[in-house]
Amino acid sequence: MKEILVPIILLVVLGGFFGALIAYLSKVLYVEVDTRVQDVLGMLPGINCGACGHPGCAGLAEAIVSGKGTPEQCRPGKQEMRDRIKTYLAQVSKELQEEKAK
Repeated sequence: MKEILVPIILLVVLGGFFGALIAYLSKVLYVEVDTRVQDVLGMLPGINCGACGHPGCAGLAEAIVSGKGTPEQCRPGKQEMRDRIKTYLAQVSKELQEEKAK
């Protein structure tokens, strides 16, 4: 009985320790995600054709938000989509500037 109890206790203690360690490190090493990239990605057609020169729509969305790309690079996208992305980015930029001014 004692022979099986020691490994069980050891596994429970190690599992608890590593679980607590993972929970702590997930808080310390948390990387904040830029929601603008996801919003722009949702506005793109989602074809992932690569015609824009980026690895799919996610790559183009990151480039647009960082200022290294433009909505015009999306060849399958329509002008309405491009205008919507530009309007969204202008609005978010204005909101960020207002927050910084406070």
